[in-house]
Amino acid sequence: MIDDIAEIFDQFKKDIMPKVREAVKQHAAAYPEDFRRQARTQYLKGRMEDIIFKTFYLMEDYDRHVKTDDVDNRLFVGEQILGGIKTVVALQREIISLRRPERPGEITEDMIRRAREYPFTDLYEFKRNQAICPFHADKDPSMHLFPDNHVHCFSCAKGWDTIAFVQDRDGLSFPEAVKRLQ
Repeated sequence: MIDDIAEIFDQFKKDIMPKVREAVKQHAAAYPEDFRRQARTQYLKGRMEDIIFKTFYLMEDYDRHVKTDDVDNRLFVGEQILGGIKTVVALQREIISLRRPERPGEITEDMIRRAREYPFTDLYEFKRNQAICPFHADKDPSMHLFPDNHVHCFSCAKGWDTIAFVQDRDGLSFPEAVKRLQ
């Protein structure tokens, strides 16, 4: 019985879900841009309200844990509160960017985010997350790639995200580097 359900679910994921996703994309593309912006803004506002409510609830919970000596719970709740606040700030930025129509050639927050997420391994060759720094004479690998997609050179004591790296390597301005990383 369970194997049959799992098989049906796997079949559903393989055959039906891609078709559903494509149909939703086509349906959404048929709506005017203004309507899509309004719908996205409404969705983000609702999500933001939920996160604010949960964050305030956690703040009350945190006060309760502060009175006790349960350090692990205080740390866990504190991390949850900080994560909620960061998420609300990101949602606010997206809502603001949706209110202001893009001008041709303008750099958006989304473009900057995508540029920072561009894999460093596509920009420069690393072996076991280490490389020879291109910005000074280097015989041994002194530049290290970190999991959060930034590099740091321990010889010249400088660090770069993908945008700053492309700016320094290719002599580009910030907007030019962001556009190149799209």
